[in-house]
Amino acid sequence: MRHGTCQKSRGTRSRSIRLLMFLVLSSLIWMEYQIDQQVCHICCRVRKLLVLVALLLGLRTKTEWLFMMLRGSIVQPVYGGEMFRAFGHNKVWVLDGGLPRWRASGYDVESSASGDAIWKASAASEAIEKIYQGQTVSPITFQTKFQQHLVWSLDQVKKNMEDQTYQHIDARSKARFDGTAPEPRKGIRSGHIPGSKCVPFPQLLDSSQTLLPAEEVKKRFEQEEISLDKPIMASCGTGVTACILAMGLHRLGKTDVPVYDGSWTEWATEPDLPMKGAESSS
Repeated sequence: MRHGTCQKSRGTRSRSIRLLMFLVLSSLIWMEYQIDQQVCHICCRVRKLLVLVALLLGLRTKTEWLFMMLRGSIVQPVYGGEMFRAFGHNKVWVLDGGLPRWRASGYDVESSASGDAIWKASAASEAIEKIYQGQTVSPITFQTKFQQHLVWSLDQVKKNMEDQTYQHIDARSKARFDGTAPEPRKGIRSGHIPGSKCVPFPQLLDSSQTLLPAEEVKKRFEQEEISLDKPIMASCGTGVTACILAMGLHRLGKTDVPVYDGSWTEWATEPDLPMKGAESSS
């Protein structure tokens, strides 16, 4: 996923791109609400969101590049960018610093949405509801190519725990990783997957939510004895903030870092799986 600093848009601030951004972000917000309502029993899986994003692409356009922005946080735009990549849409950019930095740099913003955008957002929400209810939706036109190597399953992580082919990095806070702080989701044990190392995702960002320069990002990984010459996979709580680590590694030239889909929330709900940390009994 390409990464750049805020620059004035030249030819890219087209109506189609603005509408697509509106659709994607409104869909993510809707999904967050569903998680809060415990529609998903464990967490919001990457594959479910990938299907929804592909649907939105089919509704909108064949644009070849996207600028992902959000108020206050860069986490969701990065996650959205990774979802596009995992479904075969490789020409994706994340706006460094997001909307706050864009505004702080003095560039224009819009505060209204067209009737067409509102209509398409409504159509997307209806399609999402149908998916959850097991109903069929209208055919889509975007030809997806799922990049399986970028999305890992529980079985792949279990195998890697044994053979240690990939270095495993965890984006959660050190306290959650060590098991000294509770997980934010009820009923989830505290600790970490054996063999993994903690690289809290905020360490890759500065105070303005902008990704650190490449040399600084490299230092953060080296401090945890992560070798850039060996394969790396990332996880977190639910497979979202791990994408920040993947983006940081992308800046360093590692473009094939997989993210463990279910992450700690899935692992910790399996009583027979080993774990390390304060609550560990192994």
